[in-house]
Amino acid sequence: MRMNRFLMSVLFWMFWSSLAAHGADCLQPLPALRGEWREHRSSEFILQYALTGEHALQNTDDALASDVPDVVADAAIQLMAMRDMLQYLHFRPPLASPRYRRQGASHILVRFRRLQGINGRAFDEVRRLPSGECVLIIELDSHYRSGNLTPAHEFFHQVQNGYTPFKQPWFYEGTARWAETILGKSRVAAKQLPKNTADLQFFWQQSYAALPVWYALIEHCGVQPAKVKVPGKLRNLRYRNGSLVVKDDEIPGHALIVQVMEALEELGKRVTGRENLMPHHWPERTQREARFAPDMWKAVLSSVSCQPPLIKIRVDTTVRSKNSVRS
Repeated sequence: MRMNRFLMSVLFWMFWSSLAAHGADCLQPLPALRGEWREHRSSEFILQYALTGEHALQNTDDALASDVPDVVADAAIQLMAMRDMLQYLHFRPPLASPRYRRQGASHILVRFRRLQGINGRAFDEVRRLPSGECVLIIELDSHYRSGNLTPAHEFFHQVQNGYTPFKQPWFYEGTARWAETILGKSRVAAKQLPKNTADLQFFWQQSYAALPVWYALIEHCGVQPAKVKVPGKLRNLRYRNGSLVVKDDEIPGHALIVQVMEALEELGKRVTGRENLMPHHWPERTQREARFAPDMWKAVLSSVSCQPPLIKIRVDTTVRSKNSVRS
């Protein structure tokens, strides 16, 4: 009897050790949505969509009669192109990050669904599918149109989440808007870098509108040429309508943004220890707290090859960014 108890204890310990090694953080199931859902798999991406019901795709054209709507196939092409371009530019893929490797994430689930007033959003926690697979989650609005860069934007949020817990919109949305230029041709007029506390406070209140300041930092501190040699397999990649996926070879600031990510990763580790937070599981509110902005900005400037003036600042820690909606 005593031996049986000992054996049961050993088996129990082995079970929980296995969970810890293979994604104990992935025990929470992904809630199901109503309706009949279809699935298209492409590399590590699982794209789910509905043809009827509340979340039905608004455009179900299928030019190749492939049984996969064009918008779904094109979103998959864009996601894989973004992944490959980011790896080529030396960004770490989210599934290769310590955070998500520890949690056992093996795929990225992309759900097309009816969203309320936004084009897409990315979630930073891992969830378990009925198949047992552990996934990161991106949601795209069911009105999605091929060529729109929302999939690439949301994928970059997963890249950010793999590096650092910080989600202040001036960083989170500002650099995700920058990432759209990896596939797109859009050009942004740089603004002057913040010169005083008031400028910085205003910058830290921004979201998507923070992008021109990031371009100013790139102009002031970027040392790598904007022009890159796009790999051959990506250079001629096209959506189903024939348009190019990678629009050009100008990607200003790519090396600088990698350095920023790495610096904020190290800052996140220090703050985790300093504030006794659970690694990789900061509360959502904490991830968005404005009180971290001064340390984040200092880390950003310390990571780049030039040194714009470091402004000595005092910030009211009760301030919150006015733009905190997940995109």
